[in-house]
Amino acid sequence: MEIRGVHESELEEMVNLQCLVFRPDGHERYWGYVRGDSSYRHDQSRVVVVNGGIVATLRMWERRMRIGSCIVRMGGIGGVCTHPDYRGVGYATALMKDTINYMRTVGYDLGVLFSIIPCEFYRKLGWESFPLEGFRITRQRSIELRETDWQIEPFDEERDLEAVAMLYDEHNAVQSSSIVRSRSYWDMAPSRIRDILPTVVARRGGTLGGYLNFQIEGKRANVLEVAYERADATSLVALTNHLLHVCHQEGIEEICGDISHQHPIVDLLVEGCSGDLFLTGTTSMMLHSVNLSILLRQLLPDLQSRLDASNQKVAPLSIRFEVNNQEAVLCLHDSGELQIFNTDPNATPLTLPGRFFWRALFGQSSWRQIEPTLQARSISVTPEVSALLSILFPQQSVIFWGPDHY
Repeated sequence: MEIRGVHESELEEMVNLQCLVFRPDGHERYWGYVRGDSSYRHDQSRVVVVNGGIVATLRMWERRMRIGSCIVRMGGIGGVCTHPDYRGVGYATALMKDTINYMRTVGYDLGVLFSIIPCEFYRKLGWESFPLEGFRITRQRSIELRETDWQIEPFDEERDLEAVAMLYDEHNAVQSSSIVRSRSYWDMAPSRIRDILPTVVARRGGTLGGYLNFQIEGKRANVLEVAYERADATSLVALTNHLLHVCHQEGIEEICGDISHQHPIVDLLVEGCSGDLFLTGTTSMMLHSVNLSILLRQLLPDLQSRLDASNQKVAPLSIRFEVNNQEAVLCLHDSGELQIFNTDPNATPLTLPGRFFWRALFGQSSWRQIEPTLQARSISVTPEVSALLSILFPQQSVIFWGPDHY
């Protein structure tokens, strides 16, 4: 058995295996992932070779991801598959372990995947589920919200794409778990396959103030993404009115999306539908720290700014985070400066189940929300440690937009 990056001469064989396992008609799609992605390198397609043939493969996507307002280098894992004749002997497990080692070697901070199989397989390899929130609204009728002076028009790529890309950057600058989209990202084949382009935009004169990406599937409307000028949310009202109008015309019964029910568009849709709101979500997103201390160093600017803004005096201390057999030490000096070290045997140990660590890191739950659950599991900290962690890990809005799934 050999595990390595795919060779150019093996790409056809790799694509054929993906089609065999996932989509018999997927040749154009999988070739688009290779030839149409400007960030692609052959080493990102990991393969298991047995007796000269590829028996298992996966793809690693190089992306930049926000945790709070900080940007980390992310390796997204997708397309994990094994030839049906070679399953059950550990090739996929070996491939996943190799991929983490590869990401560590080339300097990634974080691994992300979306599991289509029971998550237990990946949990055994150190991955942790990171639940994403969603919503479902049963539509009774469409009631137009207040009028605005924004005009809703179909998205026109030649006219609107530059402004849409800029608005995305501005809107998501502090959106935890969002992907950083370079300008070329919008043009790449994988992004187009995943329907990254908006459905409609809100315009006022020559100004683009918002966009909405949604799909109609039978009697359901699915909201994929929305962005708007945060300083003037009236464009969001106009976009919502448009969606409500479409739902009325199409006889839509449900509106749903993988977006938190606390997002402003959900509240507007509930009002405009006179419907019932149901909370949904998925646990298919899973995370893996490639190197814990390096990851935390990437987040120091946010952590330090939160501490400085709190204007609270916290006594110097050191906390040794222990997560999934990795450790990193957060040290607060008497000067108020935070530092991250690889280890310190004298630091206060804090062993955290991975799922709680990730929820605090991304801001899905604040430390104050997590702490009672940890205490119920006999994981407790001193008041001084609790005070510091409460400052460093507040609750934030967390959304991984649908078109960025790979």
